[in-house]
Amino acid sequence: MYEATNTRVYAYARRHADADVAPDVVGEVYLVAWTRRDDLPDEPLPWLLVTARNVLHRHWRHLSRRQRLTTERDGIDALAAASDASAEERIALADAFARLSEDDRETLLLVGWDGLTPAQAAGVVGCSANAFAARLSRARRRFTAHTGDRAPVRLVALPTGE
Repeated sequence: MYEATNTRVYAYARRHADADVAPDVVGEVYLVAWTRRDDLPDEPLPWLLVTARNVLHRHWRHLSRRQRLTTERDGIDALAAASDASAEERIALADAFARLSEDDRETLLLVGWDGLTPAQAAGVVGCSANAFAARLSRARRRFTAHTGDRAPVRLVALPTGE
């Protein structure tokens, strides 16, 4: 399970935390998974991302808002740099993501970057599949509005390692 999911759990943690904090988050996620291994579902990635989200929430409670925004911006820049788009398109992507609310960014990234289905992502954020589908539609519309006349760079899910 670790081999198949660690890259995606790390990517999720790195998107929300500094490079020096993300490995600790991942370590704690798998420690929780180990202690609760009998409770793990057949498809563990959404469960692991919920756990990562909870670990990160504890982490964020201890940091100032300014420090958090700087870290999130760095994560968005890293995401944009990982795309195959031109520099101009990457800048447009980073700017469009920066303008979105935290909830919109999380919604788009769970589906577009982490490769979850809307139903799985709904479980990560703690809402119904229908509510998440509506949330995803609104987030996509706002993202498209922020990209202006440029077509947004398409996000591709990370490989699962299978």
